[in-house]
Amino acid sequence: MSVLGRIAMLGGATVAGVAAYAQQIQQTSCKAEASGDHHNVLIIGAGTGGVTVATQLMRDSRKPTGMQVTMVEPAKTHYYQPMWTMIGGGMGFTKEQSGRPMSDIVPSNVNHVQEGVKTFQPEKNAVVLESGKTLTYDFLVMSPGLKMDWDKIQGLRAAIDDPACPVASIYDGSTAEKTDRIMKEFKGGEALFTQPACPIKCGGAPQKVMWLQESIFRERGIRGATNVSYFTNLPAMFHVKKYGDALNAMAVEKNVNAHFQTDLIKIDKDKRIATFQHLETKEVTTKKFDVLHVTPYMSPPDVVKKSPLAGAAGFIDVDKVTLQHTKFDNVFALGDASSLPTSKTAASITMQAPVLVSNLIHKMKGEEMTGKYDGYTSCPILVGDGKLMLAEFLYDLKVQETFPWDQSKPSVFFYYVKRDFFPWVYWNSFVKGTWYGKNTWIYPSAAK
Repeated sequence: MSVLGRIAMLGGATVAGVAAYAQQIQQTSCKAEASGDHHNVLIIGAGTGGVTVATQLMRDSRKPTGMQVTMVEPAKTHYYQPMWTMIGGGMGFTKEQSGRPMSDIVPSNVNHVQEGVKTFQPEKNAVVLESGKTLTYDFLVMSPGLKMDWDKIQGLRAAIDDPACPVASIYDGSTAEKTDRIMKEFKGGEALFTQPACPIKCGGAPQKVMWLQESIFRERGIRGATNVSYFTNLPAMFHVKKYGDALNAMAVEKNVNAHFQTDLIKIDKDKRIATFQHLETKEVTTKKFDVLHVTPYMSPPDVVKKSPLAGAAGFIDVDKVTLQHTKFDNVFALGDASSLPTSKTAASITMQAPVLVSNLIHKMKGEEMTGKYDGYTSCPILVGDGKLMLAEFLYDLKVQETFPWDQSKPSVFFYYVKRDFFPWVYWNSFVKGTWYGKNTWIYPSAAK
């Protein structure tokens, strides 16, 4: 495929067995129409992962005839969360622009149960909703996302909720707008940015907002009066060496004070003091701040962590190639709450979703699962000055780039793809099941 053709990514039995399943589908479909309690495919979560699976599943010509799909999602609005980084980074977007009514996103041929889950009972093929109602299923797809653990860092919630306190985060639409405001009000001094010691969604976002604001500080003429400090749990600016080396050099070039293997543990919003702990030596240090951007701790929803679906770390335990659950063979998972050992990004969904859908359909029909996910993910790292570094890699941090040039070198082209093309393709193709990331609109062979 030509480079121009890939512009977009940036950023898819036996005869007796098939007959038996077709009969089962007819029976369960009738049951679902009669009671509304049983579902052929039940999808938990209508974020990027859940919606993409639903739309691709309904579009797939291989799906069993009469298959019925239901999504369980309490939210009324679906957000394009990558836009929150651009809001907090001063790129002129608003929270309102980042959302669409959930009714416009969930496919019209998919049932939507607008309610949360109370318990998962996979041994009974059942999900109990918060209302107490029980839904049963033939197959379950999990994509519940992560929750923000605002209370895990002492003093963070109080600081975030105080409109007069210069502490904010891009990891929520409202607090992303607060980030934009407090950065605009900042006149110089100590500007601190943090990344926590846990798996997070979009691992590059904590530094994206820093690079964007550092660039704006220079434009505003206050950079000389500002110390920019970045505190990360990692031993480098990024966990993939090629991009980490380039970002380490950039930190030196732009006079960013990088503190590695260091975790924010406490905020005193009144004294404006942040407390940190080194992850290896356990040494505790404090630093005053005039503005502070915090990436909160994150984890799967409590209902997931307490369920039989979760592994020891609380994430949904799935095979990293097939995306099938390691214990319950009629359960699949993708996205942030899964145990997949790759970065948690929207780009990863472009490859996870088609593999999951393919394997789910094969499993439904009693066939061998042939879809194989290789861990592909991408992190478009905004680095300020109207440029972007496009990191792309597979499992084991193996670099796999789409373009025939060194993507560790920041590019104006990538910046405009991120700012203008990605939001457009998300709403017009991604959530409609027709976007396959680095493959653009071409169905990936790994999912066949």
